[in-house]
Amino acid sequence: MPQYTLKKLEPKPEFDMWFYAELSGETRIEHSLMEEFEPRWMDWLGKLHAYHIENQEGSGSFLLVYLDKDVDEDVDHIWNDSPSYGLSFHNLAVCMVMSAARSLIPELEEGRCAPLPRAGEGVRDAVRELGIEWNDQKSINRKFAVFTPYPYTGGCEICTMSASCPNSTLQKKQ
Repeated sequence: MPQYTLKKLEPKPEFDMWFYAELSGETRIEHSLMEEFEPRWMDWLGKLHAYHIENQEGSGSFLLVYLDKDVDEDVDHIWNDSPSYGLSFHNLAVCMVMSAARSLIPELEEGRCAPLPRAGEGVRDAVRELGIEWNDQKSINRKFAVFTPYPYTGGCEICTMSASCPNSTLQKKQ
């Protein structure tokens, strides 16, 4: 089984209102909501983590970006108080991890996808010390995360979700 090491990275996500609007599908964002975004964004920056998961044999390296579990809980609490605000803050967390990934992988800035590859046992073992666990559905125990090849190595052909991707050309036409 290949051995992997973790190298901490320093992402530099910047809040981009247009990127947020694109991700959330919003055409209009209330001023009061925008004012609530800033303190949350600043708080969550301290709970954002990025790692280069490097294969010691020289192939199969990955980027893992995620927000701490308490951000998951924070968004859940907001959601319980107000579903519309909950969705807005859910989208803010997605925006943060995607902006962080974009700051580390320039191709994502160009609109390319961040494919989800399969995580082998070596990767799973390496990130276990971070408190990250994969479940049977091939997702991790964080709601807001990106796991993708690093550096960028392509899109759909390496993505475990390619058959269900709305941009996939592999889907059967009905």
